[in-house]
Amino acid sequence: MIKSIIIDDERHCIDALATDLSKHCGNVDVVAKCVSAKEAVLAIKKNKPDLIFLDVEMPWMNGFEMLEMFDHIDFCIIFTTAYDKFETKTFRSSAVD
Repeated sequence: MIKSIIIDDERHCIDALATDLSKHCGNVDVVAKCVSAKEAVLAIKKNKPDLIFLDVEMPWMNGFEMLEMFDHIDFCIIFTTAYDKFETKTFRSSAVD
């Protein structure tokens, strides 16, 4: 099982992704759903996920600022954003697609 966390400030986006994962990716276990970066930092430290689904644009602290709070990132990241303006920055953060 791939232990994952969904991080998005919009609850309907979290619910849609969680539904898609349960329907199409039976090997992905969503162990936490976070509506803020602050909540996500605590969930990541507690659950030690293999993978996070990270919304880039969130109020108070965006996804990139959240990642800067970790000395060592030992999980994979799938950026989830509707904004193509973040494409370059996600690639600089080792995104592949």
